[in-house]
Amino acid sequence: MVNVRTTKEVVVIVFFGMVTAVMVLFAVINLPGNKIPESSPQDTAILSQQSQQMLIEEKIATYKSILVNNPTSIRALTELGDVYFDSGRYQEAIDIFLRASEVGPATVHVENDLGLLYLNINQYDLAIERFQRALDVDPSHVDSLFYIGMIYQYKGDAEMAEKVFEKILAANPSPQLIEKVNEQLSGMKSQR
Repeated sequence: MVNVRTTKEVVVIVFFGMVTAVMVLFAVINLPGNKIPESSPQDTAILSQQSQQMLIEEKIATYKSILVNNPTSIRALTELGDVYFDSGRYQEAIDIFLRASEVGPATVHVENDLGLLYLNINQYDLAIERFQRALDVDPSHVDSLFYIGMIYQYKGDAEMAEKVFEKILAANPSPQLIEKVNEQLSGMKSQR
């Protein structure tokens, strides 16, 4: 007699064979020494920083290659300056923004960022000069005026800082800027 299996029996045998194969596979994967080490939060942070740095370097290379072909591209200069600024490379950002200000007409973006850069490296007089240039381009750019007020406050000239802050409030700025100015004024009044 020939041993004939029904379709149902074949399906059950194949099913249990597959389950057994999967169990053997998991057992092999979970053998000591076969585990993939888990990443620590520190490892993850390092990898994230490295990938961020690679993106920054790629952006820098892209803008530099644009400037090789078109050295007077204001957009490439300001974008490159922004990348340097955002990555804390202040002197490189200053150099690029100065080039941008020489190449084209003054813009609020370039002048204000130069002011912020000089502020970050504690060159207050140069910062005020650049913020004032931004205001010359656009007198309604009260953010530049706010930074001028902050510089006077840093330099210890509370009277001048207060005048600047009052001028900002008179210009009807955004609610966020009003809040910042009021905080500065309150802090100055509490120090008297």
